[in-house]
Parts: sequence; C-alpha cells; structure tokens
Amino acid sequence: MTSLDKRLAYLGIADFDYLSARVLLRDGLIFTGLPKAAEAFEKIIKLNLMLEAKISRNEELAPEDLKPFGHDLIALLDEFMKRTGAPVPSGVTPYFAMLKDAAAHRYPERWKIYKAEMDIDQLDDTYANFRNIASSNFPAEEHERARSFGTFIGDAYTATMIERIKELGGRSPWDLLAYRNASLDKFDLNRAGR
Repeated sequence: MTSLDKRLAYLGIADFDYLSARVLLRDGLIFTGLPKAAEAFEKIIKLNLMLEAKISRNEELAPEDLKPFGHDLIALLDEFMKRTGAPVPSGVTPYFAMLKDAAAHRYPERWKIYKAEMDIDQLDDTYANFRNIASSNFPAEEHERARSFGTFIGDAYTATMIERIKELGGRSPWDLLAYRNASLDKFDLNRAGR
C-alpha cells in the first residue's frame, strides 16, 4: 500500500488536528493550540504535495520523500507554491512563521519571549483554502468522500456517541467546526454527510 492509498486518512487526521487547534485556541490554550494548528497545516500541505506529484508527474511521494521538510511550514509552503502555482494570500507566510515558532516553543529549552497570535479567523480561512485545494484534487472515485469533514474518522461519531458527548457537556465535531466560524461557508464540504 502506498502513501497515496492513505490520502483520505491523511485528510481526516489533518481535519481533526485543525478542529483540535480551533477548540484549544477558542478556550485560550495557546501553548497547545498553536502547535496543533501547525500540525494540521503540515499534514494538509504534505497531502497537497502528494496529490500534485501524482497529478502532474504521475509520481507517488511517500512520507519519507517529504521528511527533508521536517516540520518547516515555510519550506513546505514554498514548495507548495512552486509546485502548484496556486495563489496564497500574503498573510499566510507570516502566519506560518508564527506557527512554526510557536511549535518550536513547546520545549523548555526554547522558552523565551516570542510572538503568539490567537487569530482563529486566520486559522479557519487558511485551513479552508488548503483543504479545498486538496479535496478538489482527489480522484473522482474519492472526491465525495474527501468532501466529508474528517473523512472516515467522522464515521465514528454515531448518534449514540454524539449523545454521550453532549451528556458530558461537549459538542459534536460538526458543532465545533461551525461554532463562530466565519469561514464555514468557504469549506467545500458535503453538509448532508454529518
């Protein structure tokens, strides 16, 4: 099985990393929310690079092919722009630089004063853009599944599970996605599949 065979899994995991970042940031947990946002963008950009390689060059990139980028969001963004030619709003590069720095500050040896922004609207808008690019490039037979937030991971959220989450005082992933999300309508999602 190639890494491309797992593309729906990568998308689902990126979706839930993004959703986790949203929840953490909404509740003021910047120290964990920003690194989680960085993880979501790392996964979605790497997925976009894998899809681009298959479409443009019929090449299958494996995770080890993307390891030279490490967790460097700026290098990944540069590679994405070089490979796809897709327009990226000017605010994305400084946002990714801030996320990269915040992710590096998870470890005590890096603790110094640094700039951290809790711009959830930027998170939502940027993730919607990169997710839409990825889902639009899935093969026809997987396209509709890619339009389901969380892909197969979302399937675990049965009515019984949602009811239990609500009993515990929580909200469903779809409620969390929609909560005060000004970019919700920008997401190319199958709304019936939730």
